[in-house]
Amino acid sequence: MENLAELLEEELAEAFEVKDRKSLHRYVVLLTQQHVDQNTYENQYSELRKDIKATIQAVEQGFIRMDQRFEAFQIQMDKRFDAMQKQMDERFDVTQKQMDERFDATQKQIESNLRAHEKRFEDINNRFDDMNQRFNGMQKLISIGFVALALIISSFNIVLLLTS
Repeated sequence: MENLAELLEEELAEAFEVKDRKSLHRYVVLLTQQHVDQNTYENQYSELRKDIKATIQAVEQGFIRMDQRFEAFQIQMDKRFDAMQKQMDERFDVTQKQMDERFDATQKQIESNLRAHEKRFEDINNRFDDMNQRFNGMQKLISIGFVALALIISSFNIVLLLTS
């Protein structure tokens, strides 16, 4: 900065008529200082912009990594859910199979009990038929006995009538 100030001061002194050398010096110092301040400001502004861009890029990278983590987490959760769903399906299938087996066993037991009741009913029906046949046989015998007794009484009455 001092070299620039000295150079400007010499050039202005040669180009113009200088009445006050101190005033020219102050003017050049102020001019170069403003120029240096502006360069410093521009440099700082440029660095700030670079820092902001770097921060934005870092944030974007962070969001990308976060998205990747979320996607990985989502995939992991989907796999867990699928595994749980598969496990629940398997449990349901096992339970369904057990229930089917119980139902089949119960149905077989009911059918067995029903056959046993049918057999008992047939046995009772056969006994009833046997008793009915015996009753009919006894009724025939009694009827024959009454007819024979009526014949005997009638024969005895005829003998008594004829003998009297």
